[in-house]
Amino acid sequence: MTRVQGLVIIALVVVLQGRHDEIVPVGSFDNVQSRDGEHCYGYSLELWRHNGKLIGLLDHHQGLCGDPPCEALRNVSYDARTGRLSFSALDVNFTGTLRRDDVVGRIGGDRVRLARDRDDPTDAKWDK
Repeated sequence: MTRVQGLVIIALVVVLQGRHDEIVPVGSFDNVQSRDGEHCYGYSLELWRHNGKLIGLLDHHQGLCGDPPCEALRNVSYDARTGRLSFSALDVNFTGTLRRDDVVGRIGGDRVRLARDRDDPTDAKWDK
């Protein structure tokens, strides 16, 4: 699934649920790297707030840069007081913490740190 397809799915879910509240960007986070400019590796995570809950997309970059596999987050659990975050996507589970500047935790068995993308035009002011 492409990022655009993922965004369309999220929008459709919101509309079909009859909830027309605003979708507020929380942030974009990633640890994607490329050693040769052609192949990319890592994860990217987009988070939004809708109806008091977090929704989002997870991309897994593991080959040619461009259009990585992407999926909407499922089974999202978030505690705004502690920052504790968990979800499933792309056949992996994430458990960790959402913080002002990053998301840290485990995806599958791998420890990850996804840094906030400060250049993302949709990046909202942190409102934890």
